[in-house]
Amino acid sequence: MGMSFLVLLVCSACSPLQEGDAPVTRKAEPIYGTQTNAPAPDYRMLLGQPSLADGGGTIRSATASLPMDAKAIGDLWIARVQERGALLGSGLAGKGSDGPVIMIDTGFTEAEFDRWAAENRWTVPKHIRWSFVAPMKLPSVSAAAKLLIRLWPAATAGTGLQNAALLRGRLELRDGCIFAGDFGNPADKLAWFHAEVGLDVDAAGYLILRNRISGQTLARLGEDVVWSGPASAAIDSQTTAALQQACGPADILIVGSPESAARFQARYPRS
Repeated sequence: MGMSFLVLLVCSACSPLQEGDAPVTRKAEPIYGTQTNAPAPDYRMLLGQPSLADGGGTIRSATASLPMDAKAIGDLWIARVQERGALLGSGLAGKGSDGPVIMIDTGFTEAEFDRWAAENRWTVPKHIRWSFVAPMKLPSVSAAAKLLIRLWPAATAGTGLQNAALLRGRLELRDGCIFAGDFGNPADKLAWFHAEVGLDVDAAGYLILRNRISGQTLARLGEDVVWSGPASAAIDSQTTAALQQACGPADILIVGSPESAARFQARYPRS
């Protein structure tokens, strides 16, 4: 009797919906993308498409003479910009290494910098020459591409001067994670990109890297690529942890701003 009653209780939860019952909905697991091999598009045609912008940044020249506490002010602002992950370079007055800062190159656009300073109620010194990167014309990830990846691994501040060695490798998307390999090695490291690189889907349905400033198509995931390096980029520990939690504990390879090897050949055809 007791056992029969227990069975009835269990089975009542499995009975079909009766009229008036609310339907039970289950949240579907996301289906992430995989793109490990892709044919190269016609890059000669794509290179002829107009750019959204020329990619040039802006300069804010110094308009005041050096104050007595110029060194302290410069050191403070270097620390602030560096903490924000946006310091691309700086210059000192005089020939020594202990002069006051008179030039700071940032990874901010001019509007981002002014907004950041205003939010913190900081007065920007006018004896320093500031440089700013060009504004991005495209989002880091398009709406179509966002559904296919777990996380977009890229810097948030603009990119400064980079090493110029030509490196080669491969990019692959596997289950929503972008992996990279260099010099013929398997694509088993987690790729990391510069802020100027974004992800989109092209007209043929392939996931592509795009220059967020010019709009140019740089490569399809699944192609062999080249990049200037060894590349550098600011990677914060929080994003690193999120990336490795989502995609596994692989090492990170900074590929910076890669382009398809086929695109590179189209830009610099062999004679």
